[in-house]
Amino acid sequence: MEKYMIEAVSIPEKSLVEQAFSHIHYSDAYKVTLPNELVCDVDSISRLFLTSSPSWVARLMKIRDKIVNLIGLKTSKQSDLQHITFEPGSQVGIFRVINRSSNEILMGEDDRHLNFRVSILLDDRNGMKCATVSTTVYYHNWLGRLYFFIVGRIHKLIVPSMLKSMMRNV
Repeated sequence: MEKYMIEAVSIPEKSLVEQAFSHIHYSDAYKVTLPNELVCDVDSISRLFLTSSPSWVARLMKIRDKIVNLIGLKTSKQSDLQHITFEPGSQVGIFRVINRSSNEILMGEDDRHLNFRVSILLDDRNGMKCATVSTTVYYHNWLGRLYFFIVGRIHKLIVPSMLKSMMRNV
């Protein structure tokens, strides 16, 4: 049995991701409690999370990029995640760093069909360190709704799988 649990939670109040859009069409958040002995900051947890993609996620992203390229949507870019600074404006794969605080990194992208934000928040709850990965989406049109109708189902598998993989790498 795994010694950690991935928990579906609400978007953290007053987080950068909660304030990213005036209206949110979709949101989810997943939290994991980190080992107390882990010395970390939001940059190191973000780097660990983003480099913990199971191989099936990388394959799905390649397929996604080929399909969306045909209809003119943005595709992911390769990044050296070991040396990324997570400063606003930096590109991290499919994500652009939009904002940050001392304990949260807000990434995302704006496209013609939808805008999305992903947050990695590091906080303490009752003396325990927790990492919460939150996603919010704002649809511009029917293409955004259709796209996320399909992607959203896979997204609900990807984020928890990446958190589990991250915890195996801690």
